[in-house]
Parts: sequence; C-alpha cells; structure tokens
Amino acid sequence: MSWITPSGGLIWHGRALRYRRLWTPFLQTIDHWLAQWQPPTSALLLLGASAGWSLPSRFLCQFRQIHAIDLDPLAPRLFRFNHAQALASSGTECTWSQGNFFNNTADVLKTYPDHAILFSNVLGQHALQINHIEQAERDFASLTHLLQGRSWASYHDRISGLADNARSELKPFLLTQRISAEALALRVARQGEWFDHSTTQILPASGDRLLIPWLIRKGRIQWVEAGSIKGTSEKSQLDSITI
Repeated sequence: MSWITPSGGLIWHGRALRYRRLWTPFLQTIDHWLAQWQPPTSALLLLGASAGWSLPSRFLCQFRQIHAIDLDPLAPRLFRFNHAQALASSGTECTWSQGNFFNNTADVLKTYPDHAILFSNVLGQHALQINHIEQAERDFASLTHLLQGRSWASYHDRISGLADNARSELKPFLLTQRISAEALALRVARQGEWFDHSTTQILPASGDRLLIPWLIRKGRIQWVEAGSIKGTSEKSQLDSITI
C-alpha cells in the first residue's frame, strides 16, 4: 500500500497536524453528534479509521471492542498516538485490518455481525480513491442494502470548494430530508464551482441528518453530512439532534 493516496496518507496526516486548530469548530460538532449516537452494543466496526484525527477519545472509550479498517499503513500507529492512552484507561480492545473494505464488504459485515458500524469521514473519498464515480455510486447502493437491520452511522463529505465562495455564515444545520448536491450548494455557497463527492444517496431519503461546515485548510471548505440509522432491534433513543 502506498503512503500517499489521492485522499490520505502522509499528505493527510501532515494537514491534520498543521490545521488542527482551524478544525476546532468541526471537531466539537462531531464530538457532540457522536455523543448522541448510542448504539445498543459494546462493539464497534470502525471503517476508514485513519489516525482518528476527527474522532473524540471519549466516544471510542464507550466500546469494549473496536475493530478498525483502513487502507493507510500509517493509520494504526498514528491512531495509537492519538487514542492509545484513553483506550487503555477504559479497557477498550482495538484490533486492525488493512485494506479497502469495499473489496469484501459482505464478508467484513458477516465477520462482525454484532458490531455497530461507523464510517469515519471515509465514504466521501471513495470515488477519489478508485477514480470511478459510477462504481462508487454502485458500491454505496450495495452498501445500503447490506446494512439493512444494522445499527450504523456515517459522517462524510458532500461538497467542497473555495472558502471565499461560501456564504459568510458557516453554522451547522439540521435537515430531515435528503438534499441533492446542487441544492446544498445553492444553500451554502454564494458563487463558484463546488465538487460533488457523490454521497447524496448514502443516508435514507427521510430522517435527521446534520450538515456541518469544515474549514479543512486555509482557503478550502467542505460540507460534511452526519447521520445515524437504528438497527431493527434497537429501541428508540433520540428523536432529534440537538445542535
């Protein structure tokens, strides 16, 4: 596996270290959102774990077992750098696999049938990784089918563009219906071209989803969508997301 990929590797980790302070509002919002997701299991399948730059340790520590999967060979070492002390204190066991979970999604889900699933800012990068938008959309459609009945959540890029082209008021907002990339751009942008990360269809057509602005580096902004799905045996816990 390469240490430099279209959306990760050394470049990504360097950016995370450089712009962590700029990320503070985004990280706080993700922390708050994850705190409200309470899956009915003590095991987590963490897909696209990377180094866990955007994951709060307190969220991870609620699980007794975590199995993480990522393409990046640097991910396990840097993840331990960010979270090992907290996980050790909570007694959380974390194991790793390296690879693209889309290559054997059904097998991965069968191997961890009792785990809640979190896609950690990864699905919006899938089309870039494989350089094939149509295949990425087919993968997402298959994934939605395979996840039926499972408790899962995802936060993923929807659109990205130049920060100067965004509207001045950059605050998270809640929607209860799916929004197209075009409609989202009209709502949050005042001009310019915006890149569609092909993730419109990931969450169901109806249901709460939080849209979050992320100043990922100077001059560049991404709008991230966050949502969770209850499993078929999961009792109702949260009817809405409080911002």
